[in-house]
Amino acid sequence: MAIYNIHAGHNFNVSGADGYFSETTESRNVKNAVISKLQSLDYKVYDCTDDSGKTQNENLKNIVSKCNDHAADLNISIHFNASNGQGHGVEVLQYSNKTKTAAQNICNAIAELGFKNRGVKERKDLYVLKHTKAPAILIECCFCDSEIDAGLYNCETMASAIVKGLTGEVKEIVQPQPAPAPTPTPKPSGDDWVRRLQEELNRQFGARLVVDGINGPKTLKACPMVKKGAKGGITRLIQERLNSVGFSLTIDGIFGENTNKAIKVFQKNRDLVQDGIVGPNTWEWLLKGTKM
Repeated sequence: MAIYNIHAGHNFNVSGADGYFSETTESRNVKNAVISKLQSLDYKVYDCTDDSGKTQNENLKNIVSKCNDHAADLNISIHFNASNGQGHGVEVLQYSNKTKTAAQNICNAIAELGFKNRGVKERKDLYVLKHTKAPAILIECCFCDSEIDAGLYNCETMASAIVKGLTGEVKEIVQPQPAPAPTPTPKPSGDDWVRRLQEELNRQFGARLVVDGINGPKTLKACPMVKKGAKGGITRLIQERLNSVGFSLTIDGIFGENTNKAIKVFQKNRDLVQDGIVGPNTWEWLLKGTKM
């Protein structure tokens, strides 16, 4: 069975890119999730992340040194891209075609999440790719300064895609949960839309809400920030609610330009900041479901 060296790019002394989220932070979150998922499949994995280097050169040399301490089949470097908000998508960088299959499989698996597939690219100039003993790839998971990519990005699904590309399988890790508290008897007067939102929040995020259709503070707190580029059941519910208060959107679960414009009008009519982002204040009004 293959042995992997995996590391997150940069460190908090020599930070990576920033945008809608931090490359330094999220590269570590994805790295940790990838390692856990690989270990659950019985692969041997070494974490070669450097958190002590004070300069870029120190950081790169420390990473290479840690990688070269182990006999591995592949070195995997986790990064996020940035380009003044204009670029988006996934790409995998390699030193030579020795890693072509793994690189392409990972790129394709991440693209299946909705990211633009920018393909596999050869880079002879990158220090880590050039100096590790075992073959190495560098995954630019997506663009952290892209509104589109930020709307699609999720640490767990990104890590699962990387593992799927590497191994062809993913074993999701189930963390032991405490015994659930007794579920109160639902009140019959709940809002069906709120009830379906609670079910979706429980399914996607493990919110553990009582599915009673009642617009309460726990439901509001569990609602995620949603913006242009998002896809899925939460976006579909937002579109439904907007239509119920007077809009005429196609309910397709895709937060595109029409949904973005509708949210801004919805916010304007309720004296909210017109940024097109469904945050706490906008969610509060959506949960009410009242027309203006």
